[in-house]
Amino acid sequence: MKTTLEIDRKLLREAQRTLGTASFKETVDASLKSVVRQKQLQALADALGTIPLDLTPAQLRRQRTKRPAHVSR
Repeated sequence: MKTTLEIDRKLLREAQRTLGTASFKETVDASLKSVVRQKQLQALADALGTIPLDLTPAQLRRQRTKRPAHVSR
């Protein structure tokens, strides 16, 4: 769909650098996808709610050290 918009060029270029996109169209598409994805993640987090933890800070630190290190892909 073609649409004519007035977009702040400085903001668009900053978004382009942030997203690593090559064109303005890619930047707008990636930005829209990002907003939708963020909304979906927030809805999922809201649906899951919270988990009550009855841990002291010291117990929490011990739990963190037991986990294996995260391996990047």
